[in-house]
Amino acid sequence: MDSRLLTCAGLCTGDVLCDVGTDHGYLPCYMIENGLCSKAYACDIAQGPLDSAIAHINERCLSDRITTVLSDGLDSVEKGDITDVVIAGMGGELIADIISRCGWLREDINLVLQPMTKPEVLRRRLYEQGFCVLRELACVSGRFVYSVMQVRCEKPNYGCTDEYLHYGLVKGETDDEKRYLKDRSNKLRTAAEGMIKGGKKSELGQKLLELSRLHE
Repeated sequence: MDSRLLTCAGLCTGDVLCDVGTDHGYLPCYMIENGLCSKAYACDIAQGPLDSAIAHINERCLSDRITTVLSDGLDSVEKGDITDVVIAGMGGELIADIISRCGWLREDINLVLQPMTKPEVLRRRLYEQGFCVLRELACVSGRFVYSVMQVRCEKPNYGCTDEYLHYGLVKGETDDEKRYLKDRSNKLRTAAEGMIKGGKKSELGQKLLELSRLHE
């Protein structure tokens, strides 16, 4: 369990987990063993990773409480008794696509999302689809820093500003959060300088450059 998955586990609130893109099944095994949930579903799109999860689940003697499901996102998963859905380790666009295809996520479901790339795309699409980010934390894992969002389907209580899209609700209160904001600032500056230097999209480049200065 790395810090990404530990942060995801900490934002789960219910008793039945659905882990989308479970890979080796580390998250559901950890949550069951630590009393954070009593039952879990471990889902993956490919049989290979799902077989790895099955092997790990069997090794931990948890097959009676963790059900594995071969599924493209949540397409083959019924809501049933699920209280929490974690979608971690994927690009922001893919996470948004998975959510848009699953109608029952609009019910009383606690969503925990951890985009590896393009968090600004995920934030925009969540906002447009009527999902609210309740909390957003940052965590360092290896050489990288990520954000983890706790989300529910309810009217957002914030505006969809450019600052929000690129920095999220990360407050900069911890070292990891400060590093996240700095990392986002650096990415914006690099993109802006490339646009300005190339002479194309220079207006957008100037806009991104101003955004990058918010958390230099």
